[in-house]
Amino acid sequence: MVTEYIFTAFLIILGLGVMRFGSIHFKKFKEGKTKIKSKLSGQLSFLILFIVILGLIIYSVNDLLFN
Repeated sequence: MVTEYIFTAFLIILGLGVMRFGSIHFKKFKEGKTKIKSKLSGQLSFLILFIVILGLIIYSVNDLLFN
């Protein structure tokens, strides 16, 4: 039981870290410090990051509320 809460807390912290990394990367991209070679790779990397963030948030909230 305690292990589940520790695991859930770890996922929430990991999700926050991923969101922070994404916001830093997006800020650098807007400033022009990060160059993306093709538009498709940029959209794909953003989509993967977005799906990971949403998955971590949904999994953590679902686990906390319904278990």
